[in-house]
Amino acid sequence: MATNTGLRRAYTLWAVFYDSVVMFLRGSRRRSVGLLDLRAGDSVLIVGCGTGADFEFIPPDAEVTAVDLTPAMLRRAAAKVGARRIRLLEMDAMDLRFPDKTFDKTILHLILAVVPDPGRALQEAERVTKPGGLLVALDKFWNRPTPPPFPLRMANSVLGGYVTSVDRNFHAILAKTSLTLVRDIPLGFGGLYWLYLLRKPTGLPGAPAAPRGSRAA
Repeated sequence: MATNTGLRRAYTLWAVFYDSVVMFLRGSRRRSVGLLDLRAGDSVLIVGCGTGADFEFIPPDAEVTAVDLTPAMLRRAAAKVGARRIRLLEMDAMDLRFPDKTFDKTILHLILAVVPDPGRALQEAERVTKPGGLLVALDKFWNRPTPPPFPLRMANSVLGGYVTSVDRNFHAILAKTSLTLVRDIPLGFGGLYWLYLLRKPTGLPGAPAAPRGSRAA
């Protein structure tokens, strides 16, 4: 089972060649950030920012806080900040050290399949996002009722404790929150990668609550 200690060690090694490994998702990252429709002055949280692969798609007038568990990843991310207003912090995705309702919009790219407890990580992201705020999650998920095929199960037994899991069900993770599913977008790559646009309920008196996990028309 994955632990923060094991992940920090693994991603210290991964940091050297991480960008080349995830380059195939560059277009998906751009699409995901575009769903947030970032505006000037928006406060944005990037959870598990890694080497900063999302930074190039962030408008320079957004106020961004990017966190990651691994100092080696953050050092590489620092080189990509440029003129953008991005604050980098070492932090656990499952224990975000921010007050409730801090950020307008939140980005979770390739983190929910990595952390030991993805439900807790998504709950934390929900907590620090303002009511009515948008979140995007991009990752690998096995959302089918049948078990993953044997090659994926073998890969998971090797990678699950140190790099990433390949058998997590997004809808089971989402069910641990009150977030509403606005859009679900399959990204291909063998049906393993998905992009989700989520919204935090406003909680306004008299406002109808959307069913958890409901899809927009």
